[in-house]
This record gives sequence, C-alpha cells and structure tokens, in this order.
Amino acid sequence: MNVREPDWTYVARSLGKVLAVTAALFLAFSAVDRVLGVFINLEDERMAQVYATAARVANPDKRLSPGYRQDGGLLETTLTLWGEPRRAGPSEGEVRYEIVEDLFGVHAPSLDGPSGDLADAIAVVEADPGADTESTERARKTIDGLPQTLDAVAVVEFSHSMTTERLVTFNRRHKICGGADVSYIYSPYYYDDSSSDPRVNAVVWNRDMTQQHSWTEVAYQCETEPEAALAEFRRWVGLLDDGEDLGMFELNYDWLTEAAGEGVVHGLVVDRWKLADLR
Repeated sequence: MNVREPDWTYVARSLGKVLAVTAALFLAFSAVDRVLGVFINLEDERMAQVYATAARVANPDKRLSPGYRQDGGLLETTLTLWGEPRRAGPSEGEVRYEIVEDLFGVHAPSLDGPSGDLADAIAVVEADPGADTESTERARKTIDGLPQTLDAVAVVEFSHSMTTERLVTFNRRHKICGGADVSYIYSPYYYDDSSSDPRVNAVVWNRDMTQQHSWTEVAYQCETEPEAALAEFRRWVGLLDDGEDLGMFELNYDWLTEAAGEGVVHGLVVDRWKLADLR
C-alpha cells in the first residue's frame, strides 16, 4: 500500500490562512471594542458602587481612597484604588490595589480581607460574648499604664450588642463623635470548623466608604452618626442582588442583608483615638 507524502506546502499555506483569519478577527474585535468605548459609556458605575465598597467592607484594616476606572472595554474592566493601613501615627505611603471584572468573574487577590494584628482582633469579636470582667480589667490596666495622650488603633468589643439607638445614647453620655476614624462592626467574622462552608469576613461599615460616589465631603453628625451610617449601609445593600459576585471579598448577599436588617453593632474599629477616650 502506497502512503502519500503530505503536501507540506499546502499544509503551511492552510495554516497561514488560519492564522491570518484569526489575527484579522482579533484586530477587528479589538477595533469594535475601542469604537464602542467611544460611543457607549462603558464606565460601569455599578462596579464602583458595589465592588469598591465591598472591598472597603472586607478590609477594615485599610483606608482605601476613591477608585478610578482604567483599561475598560467589553471584555474587562479594571478599578484601581489606593490604600494604606489604618495607623495611629503618620502615613507610610499608599499602595495600589486593583479590582478586575472580566468574563471569568471578579478578581481582587490583595483585597480579600484584613491582615495583621487588627485583623486578628476583629476575628475574635463575637455576636454576644457576654460580660468578660477579667479581660476588661486587664485591658483597662494596660491602657492605664500608658500615657493617656497616645494615639491608638483598637477594636472595641461590646459586652452586649447595641442597637443604633443605644449606641447614640452611649455616644452622648461619653461625648464621643462618629467620623472617618470610627467603623461599626455589624456582623462579626464567621468560620465554623465543623462546617464545609467557606469563611466569611466581618461586616464593618463606615459612612465614608461610599464618599467616592458623591465626590462631596461627608458631614458627620457627631453622636448621632450611627443612625446615618446604618441608613447608608442599608442603602448600599439595597443596590445588591442575590447573584452578586462577592466571593472574592469573602462576603455574600445573605450575610450582608442579614446584617443590614438587624442593624445591631457588636463593636467598633477606631484609629487615631487618644487612650483616654478608649478608657
């Protein structure tokens, strides 16, 4: 039986045609993508409203600045944010973070949750820890042993969860104001070793988280700030839907809606507070 030798010239010519057509289709699609970007507003406000804010909720250990969109198109949108750790002292400079939405979902590997000592402190906050007199006394002794004028970053866990009304009363009694240096823990960190469910980040909210969308200064309301913060948190959760891709931030729709519905504060994350105020 004779086996014909392949016509390598024909094979090479056919392969060249396939590559040429593929390259032409790619260039054509890229051109269409760019043209549509000129005539159609591809700047997805929803991406900024949902995912940039979700990054703030999931990363209460960082101060994240307003983001800006770049490299937009039909296939991929990138939102760039700048941030720095919440510190008691001066800033050490900002770090660049990116949130990318493409055909495969949302990717933000550097913004999946908090890290460091502040993250550890947030992770041990419980929904209803009860009065722990020994730990409270130990914390007070530590604070008393330091200069009361020192600035501090701290996680304050309440002995009993507080409604917004109780928190406002508490603020008035102790002359404490809300603001960009106070965030409210609406749902503690969740992880059950006996369950196969993935861990879920704590839900920590501050009204400054959505400031980027108005580009105006937020007028904090001192003692009554918890009321305004809860209202803004509920407004943001109202923008979400059950199919929102929040897994990258270790958040989920049910977890957020439950926290917004309850509106109960389990603790505070504060920075640049004097130790005397923490006491």
